[in-house]
Amino acid sequence: MKIPIPPFLVAPDTTVEFSGWKLIAPDGDIPLPTELDDWDYQTTLNLVASVSVDRGDLLAACELDAESQLSLLVTAHSNSTRTTEQFCLETLPLGDGFDLQVRAAIPGEEFGERLTIDTFLLVTEPRPMSRLAPQHPGSIIWRTRQSTLLQGVGSQFPTDAIDFRLFPLLDSRAGWKFEVDMADLEAPFLAAARLKINAGDATMLSVLNGATDVRSADIRRLLKWDITRQMVFLAFGVEDVLSLEFNPTASTVGGILRNVLQQVWPKESTTTLKNWMQETPSRIEMGLQHHCNLLGGA
Repeated sequence: MKIPIPPFLVAPDTTVEFSGWKLIAPDGDIPLPTELDDWDYQTTLNLVASVSVDRGDLLAACELDAESQLSLLVTAHSNSTRTTEQFCLETLPLGDGFDLQVRAAIPGEEFGERLTIDTFLLVTEPRPMSRLAPQHPGSIIWRTRQSTLLQGVGSQFPTDAIDFRLFPLLDSRAGWKFEVDMADLEAPFLAAARLKINAGDATMLSVLNGATDVRSADIRRLLKWDITRQMVFLAFGVEDVLSLEFNPTASTVGGILRNVLQQVWPKESTTTLKNWMQETPSRIEMGLQHHCNLLGGA
């Protein structure tokens, strides 16, 4: 692996302390996990991190004058939407050292799949004292990268949060409604699928707001199981879906439904699954419970 070497002095690791990004949660901040199973398009990731900089030692190590200006920059990138946005550019105070708390609110509708957050320390107004010091504004003297996989059930399709009580055709006692337009198997899945969450229900509203209590975690597992189960049964009901080959890059209605079967039963053919469905449907149900970790635990 090639390691890039900057053409100027950079901050020693001992001069910058970074807490790592944390999720702001009702029950207390938690370290940003490597995977977010419960993410959906309506989720805004509210993040916080603390940075401590020994400014005096850092500037001395970089051979910069004490009047040099430093800034903290935070950017986020999504590999699925190819979106890169700046979420923070903060000028750091003068002085030998300081502690800084940084916040970022990353909207779900603009990001998906692999989310990468880069945090940089820049020299925005360099006053070099030698030829080895950073010479140009924007020179990066420290950086760290953190990523998470946004892979909740809601990451597969658009999600609406609405009060079911306002719609006569919706049951106000239900938690959600999931539907897929099966009229055209070649249609984009994202245009054909829709998940409606009952924001008029207190429990579902807590889930939408990112609550981390046991009840909310149970609801999220149940939601994942129910949607996966519906997609599996939709796939079983259409022979044209079962005849498709597995394609991990598929984006059509038929392709996505076929892929769900592969994800739940990666070692089984569609012929075998169809036989199970006809002869021992309980085997299908148990496989779904297992795949969705319906009972929780490890």
